Amino acid sequence: MSDLSITAGPDGVEIWTLNRPNARNALTADMARQICAECARADRSDEIKAVVLTGAGPGFCAGLDLAEFSRPDAPRGVVGEAIRQLSQFGKPVVGAVNGAAVTGGLELALACDILIAAPEAIFRDTHLKIGAMSGSGMTVHLPRAVGRGWARRMILAGDPMSAETALRLGFVTEIVSAAELLDSAVALAGRIAAMDPELASATKQLCNAIERTTTEEGLDLEAAALRNHRKNGRAWNTRK
Repeated sequence: MSDLSITAGPDGVEIWTLNRPNARNALTADMARQICAECARADRSDEIKAVVLTGAGPGFCAGLDLAEFSRPDAPRGVVGEAIRQLSQFGKPVVGAVNGAAVTGGLELALACDILIAAPEAIFRDTHLKIGAMSGSGMTVHLPRAVGRGWARRMILAGDPMSAETALRLGFVTEIVSAAELLDSAVALAGRIAAMDPELASATKQLCNAIERTTTEEGLDLEAAALRNHRKNGRAWNTRK
């Protein structure tokens, strides 16, 4: 079985499961390459409208597999590329965080559009603890997701963030029992998939672009996107 398991869900939803439960789903170079390949494949597919990302077993993702990546010649850049491609992926991604999301696993969670979590979920950055620095945007994206204080506490002290704290800060949107987590994530992704897929993708990409700008630049980007939407003859959907 693949270390990244792909399952077709209902109504245009696809479920991507990090599938190395005995290693807490630690990322290997092969897994990272699979994520890149699946992002490219799903972007080309008209059938896939939203993706759920989760982990098998008790953990979401323990970060990089240090047995592989501690070697001097290890292809570390491939993991950063996988995280970047997931963050730039054209379809909405719901992260179902079933356990610990550590370092590279935290960066995968940050690359998702919406997170829901089990009560057991823990978010942690251990780059400093292992004598490393992030090359995948941790110092950029984590402060935007959880605020300056908590981000620096996590990055500099390695302190973990509980699911309850993540919910309070808005990093996750819901806490669901482990038994119901995947079903809840698939249901949420299904509601997203029921929207106009081209418009949903364009709006996601607009949100991503606006996050990298000032308020004034963001308003200009939104206005330009609206003009393009109207130019293409896409009427507003007024159905309830």
